[in-house]
Amino acid sequence: MNDAARLRTIENVTANFFFWQGLRWVPLGIALMTAALRPRIEVGLLVLIAAMFVSMRVGKYYSRAYGRVRTITARTERRERWKWSFVYPMMMVSLAVDLLWKPPVVVSGPVWAAAILLYWNSTGRGRLHYLFIAAIVAATGALPLAGIPNGKNAINFFFAVIGAVYVIGGLLDHFELTRIMRPVMEDGDAGTV
Repeated sequence: MNDAARLRTIENVTANFFFWQGLRWVPLGIALMTAALRPRIEVGLLVLIAAMFVSMRVGKYYSRAYGRVRTITARTERRERWKWSFVYPMMMVSLAVDLLWKPPVVVSGPVWAAAILLYWNSTGRGRLHYLFIAAIVAATGALPLAGIPNGKNAINFFFAVIGAVYVIGGLLDHFELTRIMRPVMEDGDAGTV
């Protein structure tokens, strides 16, 4: 990789640094897989709270190891607007369709796969595993054709897949981040980029 390409890669990573901190996503993936097993509500809430706590602690690790990055709001404003006004609502609508109307395919599969591709595109690309992950998530649309009835059963299986995606994608994100950037030793204000 030449210097200009390496600089572009580092710029993409630092501009989207939060999203490249893959180990943050692993405990949330475990919580989603646990939720897919339909534990008692208090167990599910306890796992979710623990996952959020661990994810925040992992964030502190990334701050210590790689420093902090100040987000340039103008650079992420468009992504945030699209994410909150279109992508997330479509994801929720797809879940409602699957749970309430039980169509012959799991609509959430291709809708969430499209959201993953948009996420990949808007966070600097570079992590090619998201292309494979999107294909796997899209394939969950065929769960009813594989004998898993749409509705609660298919959505529970779907969330198990999404949880596995968080774990595997998170680990791969972390490996990709460590390949591109090396940890820094803070002295004074050197940890802020």
